[in-house]
Amino acid sequence: MLIGIELLDDGIPLLLLTALGVALYRGMKRNQALLLEREELLKRYLLYRGDKQVHLKMYEGDEKVYQELVKNLSASWKKFKKIHDQYLLSFAQNTSRTRLFLWLITLGLVVNTLRLLGAEFLFSGFKPHLLYSIVREFSSYVLVVFSFILLRAQTLRFLPLKGNLVKMEREILFFPNGLLTTGSYEGLYDEFDPLEGTGAEDGKEDQDYRR
Repeated sequence: MLIGIELLDDGIPLLLLTALGVALYRGMKRNQALLLEREELLKRYLLYRGDKQVHLKMYEGDEKVYQELVKNLSASWKKFKKIHDQYLLSFAQNTSRTRLFLWLITLGLVVNTLRLLGAEFLFSGFKPHLLYSIVREFSSYVLVVFSFILLRAQTLRFLPLKGNLVKMEREILFFPNGLLTTGSYEGLYDEFDPLEGTGAEDGKEDQDYRR
């Protein structure tokens, strides 16, 4: 009977810690899959948008075709943002679900610890063996803390407040067509063109790359 109780006392924390590891692994694996899918979406859209930009350049003189291409590009941008934001939403939902599982398992560990320490105190009182039990029980929580740290490290950049930065980076990467006027582009060339104002000796090297 005593051996059975000891096995139960040791088995419950082991079972809970195993569940903690499985929940963390599955949650982080799902998050990683969502991030990879998001990156693949980004790569595909880069290829698509680059092709459309080439066609826009080719048909600048044909107003009808040009406007149709602009409409297609605008519609594709909206579709891309919708799918991109859905990945971020799924990422946030999966993270919340994983964190909830971790908290529930942690609660189970706390209840089990209180049960064990309460029983130890009733049978032994304040003795060295009780202190040993306290140290042994709390050592399990190192894994709990480590699990939360790992989850936070993976998700910090993509969750609500930080997620806005991700969306901002996306907006900057795919600057909407027509948002900058020709005059605005002139200012950008003046600021960033390395050949501006260098006084290159060769006239050919000092050409305006905007032409």
